[in-house]
Formats: sequence, structure tokens, C-alpha cells
Amino acid sequence: MKKILTIESVLIWNADQTKSFFSEFGDKINIIHGPNTSGKSTLILALLYGFGINDGNRYLKEIFDEQPTLKISCRLSGSKLIFIREKDTLYIKHDNQPLRIFNGISANQSAEHVKLKEFMAKLFDFNLRLESKNELKHGPIESMFLPYYVSQSVGWIYLRDSFSGLNFFKNFKDDYLDYYLGIESSEERIEKHRLESELRNINTQITVLGDFEGKNAELQLAKLADEEFVKTSNEYINNYRSRYKNLAKKEDQHVLASNELSYYQERKIVLQKVFRNHKLQQPESGECPTCSQTLPYSLSSKYIYEQEKNDTISNLENISAKIKEIQSRINSLDQEIAAERDIISNEYQVLKKYTNSDISFDKWIDNKANLEMLKNLNSRAGELALAKEKLLERLKAFKTDSQITELRANKSSLFRATFERFLEQLHVKKLEEDRYLNIYDITAFPYQGVELHLTILAYHFAFNTVISETTEIHRLPFILDAIFKEDLDDPTRKLILEFIKKNAPKDTQTIISIADTKDKIDKSSEYNSTIFNNSAKLIQIGDGLQKRSLLNQKAELHSKLIEETYAMIEESIN
Repeated sequence: MKKILTIESVLIWNADQTKSFFSEFGDKINIIHGPNTSGKSTLILALLYGFGINDGNRYLKEIFDEQPTLKISCRLSGSKLIFIREKDTLYIKHDNQPLRIFNGISANQSAEHVKLKEFMAKLFDFNLRLESKNELKHGPIESMFLPYYVSQSVGWIYLRDSFSGLNFFKNFKDDYLDYYLGIESSEERIEKHRLESELRNINTQITVLGDFEGKNAELQLAKLADEEFVKTSNEYINNYRSRYKNLAKKEDQHVLASNELSYYQERKIVLQKVFRNHKLQQPESGECPTCSQTLPYSLSSKYIYEQEKNDTISNLENISAKIKEIQSRINSLDQEIAAERDIISNEYQVLKKYTNSDISFDKWIDNKANLEMLKNLNSRAGELALAKEKLLERLKAFKTDSQITELRANKSSLFRATFERFLEQLHVKKLEEDRYLNIYDITAFPYQGVELHLTILAYHFAFNTVISETTEIHRLPFILDAIFKEDLDDPTRKLILEFIKKNAPKDTQTIISIADTKDKIDKSSEYNSTIFNNSAKLIQIGDGLQKRSLLNQKAELHSKLIEETYAMIEESIN
């Protein structure tokens, strides 16, 4: 069953229990609002921090100075789920199951954070595997939230960089898209990856065995010297003779080609001299080479002159082409002769050892040992060949590259149709090139400013829409931080909000943050009334006037909730 997470409430309080923040969340549209730098993004990053994500910690220094404890109360497909984070400790309470405690999760590579990652993967049926150092591992918690979060800092510029470091995984983009679009399950990828790794290992062993036998002169000598290998010896010697004969033939061809090249080079020199002299014998302007008199001009003499000139040029061109062809043939023969000589040289060393060896009893024993090794090598090679055949047969059960390409094309077409529709709704200039419309090709867009902002908004909504139709993929609140990040006029702001109202996911929450304008601090209430028909949940940071005012509520207002939280932790530990 598809897991769907809904945030019900968030409670934050400082270490001395004097300051706090508390808010409930609605099931559909939630608008976090307040003036610039009031703490809207801080609340969103604190939410991610509460789920065990450390990526945004560098932006939470001011709230960390308060040594906060954070509690997120949720529903997970109908069951109750609570996250409590205190510094580098995370407590998770799921329904009636025992409280899980993860100590020391501030470093993503710590053993506790790895345990947390695996626990979250199981809790949300999150099975994305990403490749690092030739090993498939559970995707980090950030990759579980990535499709559902657009950060204020870089999310409106780069498509998959709302969390840092994910692109260090090999083939991250394709594996990430394949998982969320349902192209290939992680179970398939893990087994296929394992089989392919095993196949590479077998191929390496086969190559090593072949090289060891082929390049080990002692093993070859053992074959020639042993009475059991008379046939092999004869084949070896016959092969040696055949190669030597072939080498002699190529060397003969090389001599003939070299002679032919010399002939045509000499002929070219003669023709070039003829051509130069011929230019001096043009009728009327040329001179007789014997008496130095000007040559008489006539139509026939002019025709003969031009004909001879053309013939000479034509012959020069043909000879140049012939020289080029012969030189190419000579170069090929040089390479073939060098390769053949190397092979003969290597094989001759074995033959020379065989010819000069004295077959004493000790030598005969050494040969027998080498032959036994050779038999073992051949036996192992046969086992590897059989194992390779079985692996190739098992790999046939998985999707081929062409099948994956076809599935990607189908999903990309679905995304493209939705994306283009959303771009039209946002009045963005139509994109024409496939590299901006095929989801597997998109890396950036050819826009900037407001137009880029609207394009990325359309992209994320289109991607979210396609994910919602993918079987078994978990669903998290769709969080869009600073949807008015650009300097937008009021009509564009209304256009964005109307778009969100129309296309917000039906199965999950949508959480957006907007900055109240300087001239009207209750602008969000106006938007809620005129655009959302008062159906959105408004979450105000501070009093709407002060900066850095996330923890502006007195903790005693929420003392009961705080005490219940401590009691839950203490009861589990005791």
C-alpha cells in the first residue's frame, strides 16, 4: 500500500522552556507567512531537521543557539507517527510500537544515522537504491524528500539541488527518476546489479586464466615435451610454420609495394618536370628550347598545347592517388608484419626451449606438475564458462536496455504533456526543444528571472503529478519555500496562487511560504479569502512585524504538550 504522510502539528521549545512555537497544519493548503527574515524558511528547515535531515543545519544556527527540542505529530496512512528531535538524538514513536531512539545522528555517515536511514526506508516503503563505490545502498533520507521539497536557496534555480551532495552518487539522475516514475523497482535493480557484478568477476577470471596459460612459456613447453601431447606439439609446429609462411608472404608483398611506390614517385617527378617545361612552350608567348625563337601561334597548336597540359595534370592526379593508395597498403603491411613477428617471436621462445631442453627425470617431473596445473586451469575455465552461461540466462529475466528506454519514453511523454499544460496556465513562453521537455534530458531551462521561476514551478508540479500516478511510491507533503522568491508584481502572485489552488496534489498536503508585503501584513489573509475561499490553513511567524521571531510564543502556553513529550521519552527509557 502507498504510504502517505500528513503533518498534524509542530511544536518547538527552547532548553530553558521560556520560548516556543506551536502550530497545527491543515490537510490541504498551508500558507506559512510573515515578513522577510521572520523565520518562514527556518520553520521549514526545522521540519526537515525533525525528520532526521542534517542538510540545512548551517541555516539553523540562530535557532540552535536556543538548544531547541522539536516535536512533529503526523499521520502515516492512518496510523499515528511522532518525531522528536533533541540535538543529535531522534525519537520516533509509531502507533503502539516501542519508541525507537537514534543517538548521534548529526553526521550522515555515523552508524546511528545509517540505522535511521534504514528504519525510515522500511517505515515508508522507500526502496530507492543509489550507487556509490560500485555498491547499491539505501538512498539517504534527503532523496526520500527531494521530489516534494523546493528550497528557497537553490530550489528555484536547479532542479535536484534542494539538498546538497546527492549528485555524488553514480548515475543519480537516471536512478532517481527511474524509481519515482516506476521504471524499475529497487528489488530488480539490486538483483540485476548483483548478477552483473558477478558476471564481471567471472569474465575477469576467464581473462586472467587465458592470459596466464597463453603467456606462460613453461606451460607451453610442458605441452610440447610430454608424450601425452604429441598432437598438440604437431599442431603447434604446424601453426608456427604457417605463421612463418604467412610472414614471408607479407614481406614479399611489402617489397613489391615498395618497388611499385618508387616507380610511381619517379614517374611523378618526371611528369612534374614535363609540366614545368610545358608551361614555357605555350604558342605565341613560349620559346623553342633549341633556338629560343618565339613559337608560332595557330589554333591547332593551341589545342594541342592545352590537350597535352590537361593530360599531364590528369596523369599527375592519378599518380598522386596511386602513390597514396600504395603508401596506405605499405603502412598496413608494416603493422601486420610487426604483429606477426611479435607472435612468432613469442612462440619461437617456447619452441627454442623445447628444442634445447634435456628431458631428464627431474625435468619430466616438472613437466608433469605443469601439466597438472594446466589441467586444473582448463577445468576451472570450464566451470567459469558454465557459470557465465547460467548468469546470462538469469539476466534475460530482467528488463533490457531497449525495454527501459521504451518505458522511459512513455513516462516522459506523460510528463511532457502535463508540463506543457502547466506552462500554458502560467503564461510561460512555450518550450520547443526536447532537451527542455524530456524529463530525462532536462538539466536547466533557457530562462531567467520570473520566467525561470514560473517554469520550475510548473516542472515540480508536473513531476509531482506523475509521481502520484506511480504505484507504491510514498507520498509526502509538497513543500514549496518562498514561492514569491522573485520580485513579482501582484498579478503574477495571484497567477501563482491560482495555479497552486488548481493543481495542488489531491492526496497530500501542500505547504507554501510567502513573504507579507511591507504595506499590508495581512495580505496572506486576503489571498486566502479571494483565492482559496478561506480553505487554506494560515501559519503566521511571529506577530507579522518582527524579524527572526519563530520562537516568539511563551512556552508555558504549551506546557501540557511539552510535559507529555517528556513523559513519552522517559516512560520508554525506564
